[in-house]
Amino acid sequence: MARVLTIPVYRRLLVAYTLNELAWSIGTVALAVLVFRRTGSAIGAMSFFLCAQTLPALISPAVVTRIDQRPVRRVLPALYVVESLAFAALAWVITRFALGPALVLVLIDGIAAVTARAIARATTVAVLTPEDMLRDGNALTNASFSVCFMAGPAIGGLIVAVGGTTAALIANACMFALIAVTMLTTRGLPAAPHEPAPTAGRLRRALDYVREHPVVRTLLGLQAAAVLFFTVSIPVEVVFTTHTLHAGAGGYGALLSAWGAGAVVGSAIYARWRELPSRTLIVGGASALGLGFLGMAVAPALGYAIAAAAVAGTGNGIEAVSVRTALQESVDANWMTLMMSFNESMAEATTGIGILLGGALAAIAGPRAALAVAGAGGLFVAAVIAGALRSQRTAVDASPGLR
Repeated sequence: MARVLTIPVYRRLLVAYTLNELAWSIGTVALAVLVFRRTGSAIGAMSFFLCAQTLPALISPAVVTRIDQRPVRRVLPALYVVESLAFAALAWVITRFALGPALVLVLIDGIAAVTARAIARATTVAVLTPEDMLRDGNALTNASFSVCFMAGPAIGGLIVAVGGTTAALIANACMFALIAVTMLTTRGLPAAPHEPAPTAGRLRRALDYVREHPVVRTLLGLQAAAVLFFTVSIPVEVVFTTHTLHAGAGGYGALLSAWGAGAVVGSAIYARWRELPSRTLIVGGASALGLGFLGMAVAPALGYAIAAAAVAGTGNGIEAVSVRTALQESVDANWMTLMMSFNESMAEATTGIGILLGGALAAIAGPRAALAVAGAGGLFVAAVIAGALRSQRTAVDASPGLR
């Protein structure tokens, strides 16, 4: 797998991706805490996540259709510059905090972030596929994401605690400026198509492409369902650990740390067995997630819940990258950026729905019932994915990674 690091373009993309995910984690922690403190309202916090994730997910595919036919060496740096400026402006706005302007800037940053992530993923596919090292690169990228997922919130919390929210936002602005410079000075990025497709109607044609390709449709649809069930736990875990298990804030932190550590282990498992059929990896990851949630639902004490969370995190570290790789191996290069955009956007949008569903289930039936629903949903998705991909043998045969 180390061979993939000999490709200079990929090394630069990996650095940019890692810094991007780290900055996103730091910024999310800083801004979520700020908005809640200044508004003192759950509605304010909800508005932040709506502007940071849900609305950008709906808008980003339309933005991608406008820019995915242009040279990557110009588009990616421009998007990172937009993020840098957005965080710099946020650092200034919060000194005279006004919720409206702050949310507008959060929305602009969110659109740029989702769009940049989709373009960076598609660019990685274009760089690595000719070298037959797509899975190697995805394994390293996934490991990077898992480490940032585990360490980013802690770093963000530390920066906010030591230097305040403004310091965290300025650090993010500098980090995105560094990413922009990294991309501007990168040689070998894919050029624009010789015959760019017309922009008008491109989003509709992309949706037609999804409908006409059963494997692509299955992977996008079932991954959206998977994210929906898996994110049910987000608003539930804090109530589960502090009230149901009476473990306090320390127990909640331990549960989240176990999940993050499990995600790192899952990334290592994917890296070791990345050549297995994608169907096997997807079903295994989704099953581990489902079983982990069910284990948490019945855990009699914190130790059992932590062990179950580690199992769920391991499944998370396998499942998401396996689905993305399978999708990349199944999509025509002309549609890669838009399919990556759909994948990213659906994940962001369904996360919001999953959080609302989890909160409602916990309020109505309690945290254990909500976690049980998440677990049952994970196992259901695993079973449907196994059956759906097996039933589409003709399409699967055309996509070696899914066999």
